[in-house]
Amino acid sequence: MTAPTTPAQSPWPGWSGATRHLLTLAAGAANAFGFLALGGVFTSVVTANSALFGLHLGNAHLAAARLVAVALLGYVAGAAAGGLVAAGRGPLRGAGIRGGLLLEALLLWLVVCGWLGWHMAPDGVARTLLLFLTAVAMGCQNGSVRVTAGSEVTTAYLTGLLTSTVTTFATRGRLQARSVAIVASLVAGAAAEGAVYRWLPLGAPLVPALLVTAALAATWARAPSRPAARPPRP
Repeated sequence: MTAPTTPAQSPWPGWSGATRHLLTLAAGAANAFGFLALGGVFTSVVTANSALFGLHLGNAHLAAARLVAVALLGYVAGAAAGGLVAAGRGPLRGAGIRGGLLLEALLLWLVVCGWLGWHMAPDGVARTLLLFLTAVAMGCQNGSVRVTAGSEVTTAYLTGLLTSTVTTFATRGRLQARSVAIVASLVAGAAAEGAVYRWLPLGAPLVPALLVTAALAATWARAPSRPAARPPRP
């Protein structure tokens, strides 16, 4: 008898490869949006934000440190919320990755509304609120992915993935093409956001919102059917 599959080991519904790449593109775009438009703060790179927080404290840049703290708190809150929704406990039973991504998408579309409502120039409390919501969305993404796909799958914090790819190539001579593609997706997402922010600032928060919405749609795509197993020969 085989052991039951735990939620963290379950495959993603639909075409998981497309979902993962879209989410990684969205993470790159959301981080670029936070850095360019919301006070020079990343929205899901917790390691970098932790270093920035210490740096700003050491330089007595308290306003900048406060923004980083908001992003960190938002990410933690989002990771908890995304994990709970994706775990599907209680009234959320069966929500899974779709529930987590739906919550993330709603948060990002709320950011779009705020960006447009404040005429692409949020300041003070408005900027802090948009930064918090974007960080919550990114935490929600990572939390829901972690619960449903396990620690092997990442869509935003890619330091471990990059290190594994490099060391595997250096020690075994084997290039993990899928891992390289994921890292490239993060770079591409940030580049796309940078271009949109420069040339069409009106649509800056639309990039991560549309990508996450597309990722959510991809989870509903019909998974490739497996060929039926042939009965054993007598």
